Amino acid sequence: MHYRLYVPPQAVGASLIYFDLWNPSTSGQVIEVKAVQVLVTGINVVTGAVSVELHLNRTSAIGTGGTAAVQNGATLTAMTFTGMNTQQPLELITARLTPSGGATAGALFTMRSVASDELGLGGTYVPSIDMARNGYTDVPPILIRPASGMSVVQSATASVGTIGFDVIFKVRPA
Repeated sequence: MHYRLYVPPQAVGASLIYFDLWNPSTSGQVIEVKAVQVLVTGINVVTGAVSVELHLNRTSAIGTGGTAAVQNGATLTAMTFTGMNTQQPLELITARLTPSGGATAGALFTMRSVASDELGLGGTYVPSIDMARNGYTDVPPILIRPASGMSVVQSATASVGTIGFDVIFKVRPA
């Protein structure tokens, strides 16, 4: 089954872990991440800001603290798992918005530099950037096996702006 993980827009911040997605060892499932799209909002005027450098990592520990994702939520400010063709909730797979601990970075998949101002190149009014497959459908999805996860982390460089994410994935038996 295919799902979306809506990661609501949040203020950018140096070394911020925006979110983590975790597949526990007991899930018996593999997560196939098909897209991790960066969504820059135009809600704040931040013209002339320094770009935000984002890193997509594999993780070796579950995120702690922060706010847990909800299932099929309707609140615009909550991180939400939603089935694309079903109301069936995910079982065991978790995610955290801005975890304060854990979400231990492992292998680095990629880095993207994103303009967080509303008028800059790559900013709000430009199509979103896909960090998982960069829009290439013939590139295989990122596989998250049991006892691993992934996260998006900002570099240590500070900036301003508001960024969210749209994660599209499939869950299948391991």
